[in-house]
Amino acid sequence: MNVNIIMNLPEFLKKDWMKKVDIRLSVEEEAPRLTQIIVEAYTPIEPILGRKPRGMLETEEKVLERIAEKAIYSVLFDNELVGTFTIKRSKEWKYMEVQKVAIKAEMQNKGLGSYLMESAEHLIRLMEEKKVIIQTYADHKQLVDFYLHRGYKVIDQMERKGNIVCIMEKKLWRED
Repeated sequence: MNVNIIMNLPEFLKKDWMKKVDIRLSVEEEAPRLTQIIVEAYTPIEPILGRKPRGMLETEEKVLERIAEKAIYSVLFDNELVGTFTIKRSKEWKYMEVQKVAIKAEMQNKGLGSYLMESAEHLIRLMEEKKVIIQTYADHKQLVDFYLHRGYKVIDQMERKGNIVCIMEKKLWRED
């Protein structure tokens, strides 16, 4: 068993497919594949925006920087690298932010994205943070709805290169 695995639900809580998923800090050797997964996952957003989203501009150098910072995670299914996400402190919002969420196309719409987000939120709770931020393009209704369904709320919007970006927040701890 990999000691770097971060999402370790008790076996009785896992659905069968979840038992095949490992999420852990990324390593340097994965940088080329992580870059490819991010670029490919963001490519379908280009027609929605009418321009390349930032994820399509990902570089191996940026991925290697996040690996060195211990901020990027690898998602493996049956020991195959199928996704990634980054957790960093947002400069604007002062909360932890989940960024560059990407899953291979053939693995999407199977529950893996929800499991990935639950894992990211779990990590942020372990950091004793009370809230998490995520940004997504308002024009990408499917993603906005995904995050709304997961309990995120739009707290602000900003324009980025002619597109509206929703800043979404989720409270991770009850405040009562």
